[in-house]
Amino acid sequence: MDPDPSDIPGGRISEDSRIDLLLSKALDGGKADIRYEVDGGRELDIVLVDLSPSDTDLTLRIDLSGDGRASVKVAAVCTGKHTKVFSVDVRHNGGGSWSRTAMAGINQDDGVLRFLGTSYIANGAHGSDTRQDGRITNLSPRSDSEVSPALLINDDDVKASHGAALGAYDPAAIYYMMSRGLTEEQSKRLITVGSLLPIVDSFADKGLSERAKEIMGGIGL
Repeated sequence: MDPDPSDIPGGRISEDSRIDLLLSKALDGGKADIRYEVDGGRELDIVLVDLSPSDTDLTLRIDLSGDGRASVKVAAVCTGKHTKVFSVDVRHNGGGSWSRTAMAGINQDDGVLRFLGTSYIANGAHGSDTRQDGRITNLSPRSDSEVSPALLINDDDVKASHGAALGAYDPAAIYYMMSRGLTEEQSKRLITVGSLLPIVDSFADKGLSERAKEIMGGIGL
């Protein structure tokens, strides 16, 4: 059975931890609110892949103490008229803390897909380093998508950046692939699947990676 974020209470991370989550069915109540506090010098890695044919409203908050580290990777496919919203907030409360957030999504039809997130660096959290990246590919002109990262910085001696990309296929990329012998359909599929595979393949549990790929094939990806 795939682990369900609604069954994971979060909590304090006092030793290096890895969490792999594959959603192939609806969350209990459609929502999950997960919070973690990472002790100084400890690391939390989370990989979440949502391929469920349902609505999702998931909030993840991570509080980092000094020299704490967090890596969050989210991949999602939105089908039909469903609404999926992912909010990832990382708070750097201590100096030397580090975080990376990467989200990749496919909006297939006329549903809603939103990637929201905030990186907060507190006053006094010197030397902290944070980066957010989000990308959604719309496969329908009716797709309603949003990528909205935010940085709230209250200290000068830090590194903070973000990137966001939203839209349909890049015509230049399609042209390049077709010039190498692929059909237009093959080129689009390669771009679509290729945006998700780095996250799917980052599961520590390779059985989850294979299951995710089977589900993706079943929904036409």
